[in-house]
Amino acid sequence: MKKILALLVLGFFTVFNSVASAEEKPTCIFMKFTDDTRFEKVESAASLSDLVMEKLIASGKFNFKETQVINEDMEKLLYDFRAAEFKNVAYAVNSGNFDALFEGPGYNENMAQSIATATQGQIILPEITSKIGNQHGAEYLIQGTIRNIGTGGWVDMNFSNAARYATQAMSLASSGLGSALGPLGALAGAIGQDVAAFGIQADLKVIKASTGEVIWQKVVVGKKTKKALKLAGMKVAGSTKLDNQMYTDAMNIAAQLIADTLIAEADAGKLFAQ
Repeated sequence: MKKILALLVLGFFTVFNSVASAEEKPTCIFMKFTDDTRFEKVESAASLSDLVMEKLIASGKFNFKETQVINEDMEKLLYDFRAAEFKNVAYAVNSGNFDALFEGPGYNENMAQSIATATQGQIILPEITSKIGNQHGAEYLIQGTIRNIGTGGWVDMNFSNAARYATQAMSLASSGLGSALGPLGALAGAIGQDVAAFGIQADLKVIKASTGEVIWQKVVVGKKTKKALKLAGMKVAGSTKLDNQMYTDAMNIAAQLIADTLIAEADAGKLFAQ
C-alpha cells in the first residue's frame, strides 16, 4: 500500500512539474509562412508551415497556445493598414500640409514596411500583432517568410556551376598523374559529375506581440542535391533532373532545418531574449 501511495505521489509531482515547466516558457503561436516568391499558388507556405509545426510540437520545447498553424495573413493585414494610411496623401497634396502624413506611425524609420523585409529591431504594427496575440493568449508570434524556391546562386554558391569534375579525377589531372598513367589517366580525366541543387530559403522571425518588435531573426536554406556520373561528357549513372520528389525532399529538409534552428536557439536562450 505504501508503495502504491509513493508511486501516486511521485506521479502527481511529475505531472505538476511538467505543467509548471510549460507555464514558465514564454507563450507563443506559430504563424503560417508568408510566400514572397512567384510560386505562391503552389501552396508551399502551407505545406512548409505544417511540417515545421509538427516538428516543433514533437520537440516539447515550446509553450504553444495553439497546436495548429495560425492561418492569419499578417502581410495582407499590414498592406490593408498601409492602404488606409495612403488615403491621407490626397489630403496632404490638396492642403499642402504634409506634416500629418509623414509624422504618422507608418513613416517611423524603425517601422517595417512588410513582413518579408522586416529586420531584427524593427517594428511591425502593434495594432496587428497585439490583436493576434490577444486573440490566442500568446506573448510571441513565430513568423516565417519563404524568400526563394528552386535553383540559383542563392542555394549555395558551390553549386553555381552545375558541371563539376569529381575530386579524384581533378586531382589526377592537375597533378600530371593522368598522363603518367596512360590510358587509365585519360579515362580518369574524362570522369566527372553533374550536380543540381533545389532549395527552400526561409526567413524566420520572433515578434513580441504587445509591441510588434522583431526580437530575433535568421535566414536558413534547406536544399536537396542530386548527382549524375559522367564519362567523356556522357551521363552514365544518376540524374540531375528536377522533379516532384526533389521538391518534396527539399521541403522536408528545409522544415527539419528550420525546426532544428528554432529549437537550438530556444535551448540557448536566444529565441525570446530581449
